[in-house]
Amino acid sequence: MGLSTTRFLVCVTSLLPLCAAASLLPSTPKRATASGAGTVQWSPASQCDPGTDCGFVIVPKDYFDPSAGTASIAIARFNATQLPKKGTVFLNPGGPGNSGTSLASPLLSTYLIGPQWDLIGFDPRGINQTSPQVQCFETASDFDTFSAHTVLEQGFTVASSTNLTNPAIEELVEQSRQFLALKQSQAELCGKNMGDELKYMGTATVVRDLDFMSKIFDGEDAKINYWGASYGSILGSYLVNMLPDRVGYVVIDGIVDPVVWSSEPSQNWPINWLQSTEKTYQFYLKTCSQAGPATCPLAKSANEPSGNILARLETLFDALALAPLPVPFGSRPGFLTSGAARALLLEYLEDPTLWGESALAFSQAMAANGTLLFNKLAAPYPGSISTPHYDLVRLGVTCLDSPPPASPSDVPTAEDLAAQLVKTLKEVSPHFGASTSVSEPDGGCQFWPVKGPERFTGPFTANLERPMLVISNTLDPITPIYSGLHVHTLMPNSTVLVIQDGPGHTSTAILTPCTLGLVQGYFAGILPDNGTVCNVTYPYFSDESGPAAASSALIELPGLEKDAPALIALLRGL
Repeated sequence: MGLSTTRFLVCVTSLLPLCAAASLLPSTPKRATASGAGTVQWSPASQCDPGTDCGFVIVPKDYFDPSAGTASIAIARFNATQLPKKGTVFLNPGGPGNSGTSLASPLLSTYLIGPQWDLIGFDPRGINQTSPQVQCFETASDFDTFSAHTVLEQGFTVASSTNLTNPAIEELVEQSRQFLALKQSQAELCGKNMGDELKYMGTATVVRDLDFMSKIFDGEDAKINYWGASYGSILGSYLVNMLPDRVGYVVIDGIVDPVVWSSEPSQNWPINWLQSTEKTYQFYLKTCSQAGPATCPLAKSANEPSGNILARLETLFDALALAPLPVPFGSRPGFLTSGAARALLLEYLEDPTLWGESALAFSQAMAANGTLLFNKLAAPYPGSISTPHYDLVRLGVTCLDSPPPASPSDVPTAEDLAAQLVKTLKEVSPHFGASTSVSEPDGGCQFWPVKGPERFTGPFTANLERPMLVISNTLDPITPIYSGLHVHTLMPNSTVLVIQDGPGHTSTAILTPCTLGLVQGYFAGILPDNGTVCNVTYPYFSDESGPAAASSALIELPGLEKDAPALIALLRGL
C-alpha cells in the first residue's frame, strides 16, 4: 500500500456517532479458553527458510467469544545472534494482504533491527499460510478470470487529459456502475463460501494476536515490539493506541492516516493518500529529463523541458482513452486502456528502482507495443487448478476496519463514486485522482456480508512510555508525509518523526545508510532527534533496473553494498 483532507481532531462533530460507538466497544477481552489456544506447532526444518524456525501459533479465533474456536497464525522466527537477547520484534510488510514470514531474515537482523532481537514475521488473519484463509473463489484461476478485462483490472479511464479536473462525469458514472456490480458479486461470493469465518480478519483482531503471541514468546509481562510498513503502519498505530501500556519499541514507516482509515468509508481514502503524488510525478519527469534518452527513452534529449515529457505521456493516455491498445502476445491476450496505463504509472512512482523499466515500458506503448505494461498489469492465468490460495483478503480487512453506512441514505451510489473521483482529481491529483483502484483495490464495503467482533476507531492520542518512531518520505506518492505529520501531531510527546527526503513508497523504496542506522539505533535504545532528515542519493534512471541498481547508494555500510539487492527485494516484495 498502500495510503479527504487530513483530520486534526479525532472526535469532531460529524463523527460523534462513531466516537460514541468506539466507547461502547469492549476494551479487555475475556481470557480465551478455546481448546489448543496458546500452542506453538513447529514445522520440520525442511519446510522453513534456512536459518529460521517456522510453524503456527494457535490463537483464539474470537477474543470475545471462546466458543468460536481457534485460528492458526503462520510464523517464521530468526533467532537473535548476540547476547543478551532483548526480546522479540514482530514484523508486518503491509498490504493488507502481504505475507510477513519472509521478513524473519538475517538481512533484517543485520541491517535494520539488530542482532540482539528475535525476529518474528507472521501472516495476519486470512493471509497466505494462516488459517482460515480468505478464499472466496474456488481457484486462483477463477479469481483472475473474474477481474480480467473489467474495471477492476483496467481501472477508471478519464476521457481526456486536456480536461482532467472536469472530466465527463457520465463516463465515470457508467464505470462506477460496473465497479459496484463487480464488488457486490465479490461480496456475495465471499458470504457464500466463507460465511462467519470472514468476521475475524480486522486490524483490531490482529492487534489481539500480537498481544497473545508476545506473551507466549516473551512472557506475560513483556512489552510488544513491532516494525511495520505501509498498511503495517495502521497495525502499528492501532497497537499503540489499543494497548499503550503493553508496547515497547515500535517503528512505523510509510504512514497511512489511522483516523481516515477508521472513520472514512474506503472509497474516500484516496483523497488523503494522493497528497504527495503530483510532487513525486514532477520529480520523476525532472529526473527523466536530466538522464536523457540513453537511460530514459521518454526523453528526446538531455535536459529538455520536463513539460515535453509530460505532454507525450498525456498524448498516450488520450489516445488510449479513444482506442485501447491491443496486446495479443502478452502474459495473456488482452488490451491496455488509458485507466490502466495511468494506474501503472502511479505504481511505478512508488518504486524508483523501476523507473528505468517504466520509461522503457511507456516508450514502447507510445510505439504501439503495450506488452511490457500489460504484463505488469495482468498476471497469467494459472495452468492448472490452484488451491489452496487466498484472494480477497484486502477487502476482508478494510471492510471490517472502515465504518459501515449509518443508514441506507449513506450507501454510495455510482454517482457518488464518480463525484468522489472528480473531487480527488480537482482538489488533489489531476493526473492520478482516479487511478488508485488497481493497486489499492478497496471499495464496495456496503456489500460486505459480515461485521467483526471489534472495530477500533480511536482515539489515536496515546501516551507511551517509549516514543514510537515514525518514518515518512517527502515524495511518497501513496502514503504521504502529511499522514506522518498527522500521527506526530496527534501524539506529539509519544512519537519521533524521521523524514527521508526522497521519492518512493516507504523509506525501504530507496535504502539509505542514514535511515537504516536510525532504525537500528532506535532498537538499540538510541532515540533520534525529532525531525531528523535523511537525504537520498540514487541513480533514478540507469542501465540497471530493480534492486541491483540500489547498491551504489549504500556503500557507506560495510557489507550492505553486496547485500543491498537481496535486502531491497525482501523489503519491497519484488
